[in-house]
Amino acid sequence: MKQKLLLAGIAAAAVMTSCSNDEVLEVNKGRAIDFRSAIASRATETTLENLDSIFVTAFNENKLAFPYFENLKFTQGGSTNMWFSEEKYYFPGDNSSLTFHAYAPSAADMGATITSDSENKNVVISEFTTAEDITKQVDIIYASAVDQRESAAADGVFLTFKHALSQVVIKAKSASTGYNYEVKGVRIAMVDSKGSFDFNEAKWTLGEDAKKTYTMTYNDAVVLGTDAKELMNGGENAMLLPQALTAWDWDGGNGDKENTNNGAYLAVLVKITTKDGALVYPFNEDSEDYAWAAIPVEGSWEAGKRYVYTLDFTSGAGYVDPTYPVKPGEPILVGNIRFNVDIEGWADENLDIDAPGFEEDIVEQPGESEGEDPFGDE
Repeated sequence: MKQKLLLAGIAAAAVMTSCSNDEVLEVNKGRAIDFRSAIASRATETTLENLDSIFVTAFNENKLAFPYFENLKFTQGGSTNMWFSEEKYYFPGDNSSLTFHAYAPSAADMGATITSDSENKNVVISEFTTAEDITKQVDIIYASAVDQRESAAADGVFLTFKHALSQVVIKAKSASTGYNYEVKGVRIAMVDSKGSFDFNEAKWTLGEDAKKTYTMTYNDAVVLGTDAKELMNGGENAMLLPQALTAWDWDGGNGDKENTNNGAYLAVLVKITTKDGALVYPFNEDSEDYAWAAIPVEGSWEAGKRYVYTLDFTSGAGYVDPTYPVKPGEPILVGNIRFNVDIEGWADENLDIDAPGFEEDIVEQPGESEGEDPFGDE
């Protein structure tokens, strides 16, 4: 409804009241429907400072054949936190309640379809698919309110926006004194990517068979140390659908090494060398400088929460990415290199050695032989 049409309606109402004293039609002469807004959640990528527009659908509680207005754009104006529409709408003069559902960004920026259900005073974001490029993923915010002319016309309807998606951050560290880890990318693998959001229920319904892997790579390697370092290329965190994660079923020789069941895992694009410079991973069969090291992940993601995963490579390096052509699912480092040391006992060998002897010089005394008197005269 354009402003011209609204003014025409006011004029028509004035004519009708002049012709009949039995019927008095109230006309709202107050300010147009405007909004005051706030954003409340742990994730902060969309803020009032960087939010340039919101989109609102309204329903009249007494007239549900059509929305009161639908997907109407509001922009922030002035220094106050007030949001105004170019096309002006006013509260009904009978003081009936209006139900408002607001969202951002636009349907086009989401790549989704926005549908209205007047009978149930509901809005649904449908056919939403998370962008494969993490840097192009959007932060969807939403808000709902019910208000009347008497309570809201003067100061605007207050909307508190929440985040509809989950935010995922990956960090890594290593206190190893034997290995160097250089990381050039992250991967969030085999998570649900499609869904529909119901405003009345404030929850997502996930699509079937819509597992996807999200990858981010960069040119300058992050060298891991004892303090955890972010691997999201300067804070470009992932915005993904809330969901329950079923982990990649890696279980040694008995598990699903090639992940045929599409279990969830995190991975880093890494080069591992010893402190002396020997290449450990990628394996010698690879012709690449870096390869993906994967770690199964499970749990649940809730809307409006930021999940910070810190991968600790101090005592290991995970497994070869299950999609990798070279030894998928194999452990990258297998156990600690250690030695079982024994020292054999001394072997006794007894050797008898005769020491060299000596012979006495015999001095023959004169006359001692043959009975002669040695002192006799000649």
